[in-house]
Amino acid sequence: MPISYKNPEFELIPCPICGGHEFSHLFHKEKESFVRCVQCHLTLINPRPSFDQIAKTYDSVYSENYTKKAEKKRKRALRRVKRLKSRYSLRGNWLDVGCSAGFVVEAAQNQGFTGYGIDIEAGGLAYGENILGLSNLIEGTLGEYQYPSRFFDVISAYDVIEHVPDLNLFLTEIKRILKPHGIVDIGTPDIDHWRVPKNLPTWNEFKPSEHLYYFSKDTLGKLLEKNNLKIVKQRFSLKPGLKVVISHAI
Repeated sequence: MPISYKNPEFELIPCPICGGHEFSHLFHKEKESFVRCVQCHLTLINPRPSFDQIAKTYDSVYSENYTKKAEKKRKRALRRVKRLKSRYSLRGNWLDVGCSAGFVVEAAQNQGFTGYGIDIEAGGLAYGENILGLSNLIEGTLGEYQYPSRFFDVISAYDVIEHVPDLNLFLTEIKRILKPHGIVDIGTPDIDHWRVPKNLPTWNEFKPSEHLYYFSKDTLGKLLEKNNLKIVKQRFSLKPGLKVVISHAI
């Protein structure tokens, strides 16, 4: 049964890329409606849960499950930081958005950066502070905490953008705090990947109340262009992931 648009726990939004109001229905999962914008083809949950409902999906259990794989996550974080540092000859300030337990922040500091992290879940941040000994970790969202303009040489956001309620506000803030020649490293599920099942509802990345948007390179590129950002590099991904490096377009 379709969710009522009058349900106070859900909100109907225009397409964040093109502003369109016409969507084709794809399927329901756990009573949430997955749709595609008729105009620009972005796939999203609409109507979607309120931010309060979304925030409830990130609790201490979420962080505990993440930190159980600490050694694997730390090694992956170090590989990511080393790759970007080497390819783009980077140094300076590194911000990891959605930093959770701080593994990327730790890796950045180990590679000579000044590492910063921000996340909405206090349990993960406590792990980073108490177990990894990290400072510069902030509980909140971009926009709530005002970093200085043009402050970061690198911003990473791994498995983050698909969760963000206000995409344009998020990218406006990314652009504001990124140095003129800085880069942003993003990872998000890729709905156009060849390994996404033809029977879409069976794809494990369709997560009600959690993954709000499902990008392709085309739709992500359109969103970035709207916010004066651009994709400068896409990396190959065997799994259905979109891995891109972004910079200022203007």
